[in-house]
Amino acid sequence: MTQTTEPVVDRYITLVDRAVHEPQALQDLGSVFAPEATVQFGELPPVNGLADITEFYRRLYSGMTDSKHVWTTTTLGEGTIEVHFIAAWRTTDGQLGSQGGIERVTVDTDGLITELRVLSPESDGAGPASWGGSR
Repeated sequence: MTQTTEPVVDRYITLVDRAVHEPQALQDLGSVFAPEATVQFGELPPVNGLADITEFYRRLYSGMTDSKHVWTTTTLGEGTIEVHFIAAWRTTDGQLGSQGGIERVTVDTDGLITELRVLSPESDGAGPASWGGSR
């Protein structure tokens, strides 16, 4: 039986925001990602498997002292969600950054993310501008 898909996106974004202050929270990524999931931010190479995904997020957020996302979700079809998001953060050296964009998320029948792609990041300031996406 397919579970409701939106709550996994809510849990994922809440978890990564929390991880900025509590890096050990990244150990909970297994509660939102399937073991063989794939994450791809813009034009960066895809990251495959839970261990590598956890390390990817650890590196991504290690230079931040604060992060906050706001988002909306639209179900496109069975197990596919489009997420429009805006994120703001402060780096360890005090710089501010922001990011808006669209993520496409695929969820399996267990309600876990099997694929997460940032399709169109738009960045302002320090931080994940290196994602390499284009508008």
